[in-house]
Amino acid sequence: MALSIMIVDNDQVNSFVLKNIITRNYSEAQISMFPDGADALDHLEKLNSDGEEFPKVILLDIYMPIISGFEFLEKYVDEYQHKSSNIFVMSNSLSKEDQQRANEFSVVRGFITKPLIYNNIQFIIETYVEGKPSKSDI
Repeated sequence: MALSIMIVDNDQVNSFVLKNIITRNYSEAQISMFPDGADALDHLEKLNSDGEEFPKVILLDIYMPIISGFEFLEKYVDEYQHKSSNIFVMSNSLSKEDQQRANEFSVVRGFITKPLIYNNIQFIIETYVEGKPSKSDI
């Protein structure tokens, strides 16, 4: 089982740091990065039409140009809710409203405040990809 992770974030620095954290600790990880939700949805449509597996983990920023994280989630639920991706919303925002809104989507597994650290990534992979029980939340 390949560890595939999609990073959807218009913050190039954050995406680069995340990619480095992941590849340093999970060398087998296949990482795809998209600067906005529209490009990410196009990629998922291609995977779907080609019959390929969806990413195991999608790290999704809320505030992006073109299509926001919330708009991405609406489209994902409409089209791909049956897929088994674990979506984690990430944001610089500490807004309880943003967290609440994100968690209203059935496909969202958690809300993480940026910047993500290795412990966040480790928790996500061990709990949602490898299926190891966890004693703590993100």
